Amino acid sequence: MELDTDLDLDGAAASYDNDYSQLSDVDEFIARTQDYAAGKLAADAYRAYRLTRGVYGQRQDDVFMLRIKMPGGIIMPRQLRTVAEIVDLAADRLGHITTRENIQIHHFPLPEVAGWMRKLAEAGLTMTEACGNAVRNITQDPYAGLAPDEVFDTTPYLQAIVRFFLRNPRAQGLPRKFKIALSASPADRGYAAIHDVGLVAVRGADGQPAFRMLVGGGLASMPRSGLVVHEAWPARDILTPMLAVIDFFQEHGNRKIRSKARIKHVLRKMGDEAFAAKYQEYLAKVQKDPPPQLDIDVPLWPASASWHYARPTDDLARASGFAAWAATAVRETRVPGRVFVTVRIDRGGEVSGEHLRALADLTESYGEGKLHFTPQQNAVLRAVKVEDLPAVWRGLKAAGLALAGAGTVADITSCPGISTCNLGITFSRYLADSLVDLVGSRPDTDLSIKISGCHNSCGQHHIGTFGFYGALRRVGGRPAPHYRVMVGGGVDPAGASFGRDLGLIPARRAPEAVKRLLGWADAHKAAEQTAGDVLRTADVELLQPVIADLLELEETTATEMEFWDIGATEPFLGEAAREGECAA
Repeated sequence: MELDTDLDLDGAAASYDNDYSQLSDVDEFIARTQDYAAGKLAADAYRAYRLTRGVYGQRQDDVFMLRIKMPGGIIMPRQLRTVAEIVDLAADRLGHITTRENIQIHHFPLPEVAGWMRKLAEAGLTMTEACGNAVRNITQDPYAGLAPDEVFDTTPYLQAIVRFFLRNPRAQGLPRKFKIALSASPADRGYAAIHDVGLVAVRGADGQPAFRMLVGGGLASMPRSGLVVHEAWPARDILTPMLAVIDFFQEHGNRKIRSKARIKHVLRKMGDEAFAAKYQEYLAKVQKDPPPQLDIDVPLWPASASWHYARPTDDLARASGFAAWAATAVRETRVPGRVFVTVRIDRGGEVSGEHLRALADLTESYGEGKLHFTPQQNAVLRAVKVEDLPAVWRGLKAAGLALAGAGTVADITSCPGISTCNLGITFSRYLADSLVDLVGSRPDTDLSIKISGCHNSCGQHHIGTFGFYGALRRVGGRPAPHYRVMVGGGVDPAGASFGRDLGLIPARRAPEAVKRLLGWADAHKAAEQTAGDVLRTADVELLQPVIADLLELEETTATEMEFWDIGATEPFLGEAAREGECAA
């Protein structure tokens, strides 16, 4: 199967079936909310229910976040416009693309939620099971279907898996949230290695589509890479082992201690060998009454000759900014003359309604007709013709979305932090802003910076070349904002590796730490190495002295601003942590 004609790709996805909604979900939400208001439903029971409908409490009282599920990060232009309409009416007029390829919108009073939930459902978008103890949004490699290195397009399998588990009673009431990701190639751009279940496309022994299946990966406390339970399970039967894992988790997940409830803790407690043996018992049970096979026909792609998009270098392109943008935003698809365009979106994936409408217009006008959000909180236009790139760039520039540096160290991942999150400690997005200013001119594409406002790793700090997470330290009895510094994490075909801890640093000194560590790596790299190579392999004993003096903060030498977080308008308060609803 060759995809090399305009007929194959131009607007080909315009009829993509991206409707996962049911209006009955909205009616049920209204009824449950009325029961809660009337005292017929206890607060804890209502909260547990509300979370399963994507309505999440935040640090500010009496307002809520709406989390909109977008399986695979895929969204259609008409749906983008619906989301834009809701973003326009949020208190801050902003939405946020998440590392799980959702969009979150904050600051809605509870009485307004059902109306927006219905508006989303009418557009085919759902919030059902976007939060809570269920199968969360299923994520995917944003290049799936057109990547030069993919084994096969995992998107039809993604959709089948979503439809099987969504609203499935067998996958509800889990001990804890459950996350699934798919990758179309061994490069693992979907981060399968850090998920409860990760699926990586491979060829089976019969030459047919199959998945390498990993179980028990995760970040936050005690991060670990997933355990490979199958090297090549037939794709047509993939629901069977996935259901076995769900059944296993239902019975063995810790329902008493929330901080130890994820399936990775079951794996850690049992050990790899015992876990794998117990999993086989559940697999055997499911095989006696298996779920349906997936009747999906996708081509397996042979290795093909690569082609190269010649980035512009002429004076006009350089002077206008087009050359700098194209150098990093544009990436070749498997189809000659067609490219991916990555739209870099800073400040933790922060988008306005105008941004979303501009992306909808460009998605309709160029490429295949659907937009993909990414785990790096960006957006990808796909199958764009090379000759259309100047027009796409002009459209992005007019919308304020033509940032250069997509995929470089300046393309920083960040969670909302204390700005909205009950568990947040620091203003993680403001640290991201200051680091963009510091590293924006560097071309490194094998370096990443990932920031979380607390230890829970919503910003995926464990897998950043530089990872930071917010922490509190008292200096002379006074709370001071700090970050834990981690160096050397990442995900590659071998699995996930996690950053080494270099210590706690005052928040305002974090940019200087990055500056010094990059300078040290540049000075110590061999001719064939990058700064990223050095930082991923250097011993902690070599790295710690580079920033050791920055870690020290004494009452007698601390300046007043070191008790203020980056971007804060008042001194750090060190408030007692609220109960985060991610643990509800």
